[in-house]
Amino acid sequence: PVLLGDVLVCPTVAAHQAAEGGRELDAELSLLVVHGVLHLLGYDHSEPQERAVMQQLERELLEEYA
Repeated sequence: PVLLGDVLVCPTVAAHQAAEGGRELDAELSLLVVHGVLHLLGYDHSEPQERAVMQQLERELLEEYA
């Protein structure tokens, strides 16, 4: 195993974001964990094209493992 780093998720922030986005808390928590792991793997979203790639990967991973 390789240690890439840590992913920390604040449940209070996740609950707030879920409510704002009209999502279930579990779905928001899953998204945040996947998003964090993608950052550890080197993905970013500061540019529009990077954002599109990262969001597509998030959707694919969440669909596959949900």
